[in-house]
Amino acid sequence: MARLLAKRPEHTDGQLTVANLAREAGVCRATANRAEIVLKEFRTALGDRRRAPVARSPKIRIKELEAEVTLLRGQERQEIGKLRQAVQVMAQQIQVLALGAVTRMRYSPEAVEEAGKTAGANVVPIRPVS
Repeated sequence: MARLLAKRPEHTDGQLTVANLAREAGVCRATANRAEIVLKEFRTALGDRRRAPVARSPKIRIKELEAEVTLLRGQERQEIGKLRQAVQVMAQQIQVLALGAVTRMRYSPEAVEEAGKTAGANVVPIRPVS
């Protein structure tokens, strides 16, 4: 049991199961199932292990956190780049629409009149440049 819990198995793959406990002890599974006290200790050790967080040294935890920060900064840079590209595309689309509106108003008096009618209190229609 100590070898399994210490992750140093000699006869199994190291999974914390009763079958592996029996193999590590060199007994058959039926014999392991009859050893109620040993099974109770094993299950108690498994329960404690699952509930207790794995204690890491502060240096290891710092390295893990630094790696996570580096990863997140890279993701942030990628996202910022994508957002900047989206802003550029939208700005170009606005320019195209504005030029189209100016051209349309320059050659269509009806469009200028329509823009004046549909303009709200906060909307100023684009007037053709003379």
